[in-house]
Amino acid sequence: MIIFKRRFRPTPRAIVITLVGFGVFVALGMWQLERADYKDAIQRKFESRLEADYRQVDIRAALSDIEFQKLELPGKYDLSRTLLVDNQLYHGRAGYHVLSPFELSGSSDILLINRGWVALGNSREILPAIEKPASDGVVRGIASIPGENIYRMGTISLQDNWPQVIAFVDIEAMQAQFEGQLLPLILWLGPEQAGHYEREWNPVWARPEKSRAYALQWFTFGAVSLILFLVLNLRKQNGK
Repeated sequence: MIIFKRRFRPTPRAIVITLVGFGVFVALGMWQLERADYKDAIQRKFESRLEADYRQVDIRAALSDIEFQKLELPGKYDLSRTLLVDNQLYHGRAGYHVLSPFELSGSSDILLINRGWVALGNSREILPAIEKPASDGVVRGIASIPGENIYRMGTISLQDNWPQVIAFVDIEAMQAQFEGQLLPLILWLGPEQAGHYEREWNPVWARPEKSRAYALQWFTFGAVSLILFLVLNLRKQNGK
């Protein structure tokens, strides 16, 4: 094949390497676009449910469609147990999310309330002082289902000393330290409620635009691989 007055004669090895590389780059780009669409769907659901008012529900009956619902639940805090979720960033600063158990009225169910972010401090050896949560016998917040964390390392095993630090939330593993039944969700404390910690709830770990930027990057790599394949395999017609 003659291209730009040069002979295009790629080797079988070059063809295979280019096709494999191009296929990988395109697949990674498509994967990032799918992630962006997934994040968009979550964000839309979150924003649409924020427009509703807080409401009281039978929480067990509502579990099938409770994510991002704004809930108002009666009960009391268990002040003897506090959990600090490690490795939480807020505006680039390291810290913890503060989880306080909340015993629901009229049942033995316990709901973990995420009261927000608190700074790490000067040393991990000294935990931040956790203040008594403000409550009038009712908690208001946004329901969140703990997701599977692909970066989990190890397992959660709570000890009988409080407060204590955990790397991630695992409701089933944490159940042993609670007499009541831990519900399989977390309530993000409403931003308008009295509290001591920073709260800017967002259901997606990174904006969809970031995934689309990554997709463009992978597609660009694919295009570059084709260009290099073409350029590196053009030879002068006399074979030199």
